[in-house]
Amino acid sequence: MLLIEQLPNGEMSMAKNRALQDLYDRVIARDLCTACGACASLCPYLLSFETRMVKLHDCDLADGRCFAYCPRIAVDLDSLHQKIFQKPYQDIEMGPSLQIVMARATEEVFQREGQNGGVVSTLMNFAIGIGMIDSAILTQRNVHQLPEGRLARNREEILACAGSSYVAGPTLEVLNKKDAGNRERIGVVGTPCQVLALEKMRTSNLPKRTAIDQVELIVGLFCTWALRYDSFVQFLMARVDSSRIMKLDITPPPERLLKVTTDSEILEIPLDEIGSFIRPACRVCLDMTSELSDISVGTVEGLEGWSTVVVRTRQGEKLLEQAEKTKVIDVQPLPEAKLKHLKDASLLKKRRALESLRGGGELENGYLLLSTDLIAEILSETDKAVI
Repeated sequence: MLLIEQLPNGEMSMAKNRALQDLYDRVIARDLCTACGACASLCPYLLSFETRMVKLHDCDLADGRCFAYCPRIAVDLDSLHQKIFQKPYQDIEMGPSLQIVMARATEEVFQREGQNGGVVSTLMNFAIGIGMIDSAILTQRNVHQLPEGRLARNREEILACAGSSYVAGPTLEVLNKKDAGNRERIGVVGTPCQVLALEKMRTSNLPKRTAIDQVELIVGLFCTWALRYDSFVQFLMARVDSSRIMKLDITPPPERLLKVTTDSEILEIPLDEIGSFIRPACRVCLDMTSELSDISVGTVEGLEGWSTVVVRTRQGEKLLEQAEKTKVIDVQPLPEAKLKHLKDASLLKKRRALESLRGGGELENGYLLLSTDLIAEILSETDKAVI
């Protein structure tokens, strides 16, 4: 398979996909790995260890799935949008949408255990209950706060994965490990980079040897950045026993605090103290709201216990409509001011990413395949955004 790549001078060239070595040179060695897990357990030469990808040996494949699936290599948003939404990449504020609302779970246990009203956990539990999917690939923190992918098939397993960790983890590795012969329908909850990787997996021309074709539902999470596991957990352990942590939450401006809920107290840590733990790969990500998912969910700033819900596909629309009709979630209009703030935040993340990409330095340059005119349009729109 040949990939079109943009060179630093703006010209296009055809580059041979050299698989694992190219992935290592261009992403892993340059600290641009998102730890999404899309390449993990595809072959015996690549291993995930505490959210880091480790190359054990080189391989001689010319066309590697590890390279093709990576969300930090040869991202062609026009092509992906055409395949998913049947139109080019043009909804530059925060991606395509059929409906944008705010919602919360009606059941107290999902509100308590979940994040921002428990909408994501409720929707996955409901999707299994109505037979839309048979299982869900979720992220669960272990007692050491290490995020791990888990295949959940019932309410108890879903609740065990409720809540956010803010640490990037190889959730998609579960999909690669799953027996493709078991034809159950799968739902996946993921961050923007994980959703991008999933769509690259689904649309790749390479032979599929995983269960990617069984994915029937993608629920994307809003994400501004993710943290490195090792340095962040060391930082936390200096303040609290990690096994006592029950929940992590980030408050909106002007507070900007990481709230760490333990079995006996709530610690409040200024976000400025954890900024150095943000993964470098996050600085070249344009997507804050998981724009390629079926349905996206994130916080409503200033309204505790509510989630913003962005419906993007008919599958996502069907799920939300049935969940609301069955009264497992409460759905309300999203205030216009909240939507405007979300769009501005999304645009500003795109601008920061484009500036990092165009700035060169240690960051990957040229992996994003966008026209000069579209880049100029994004930059123009961000000039109007006010946060």
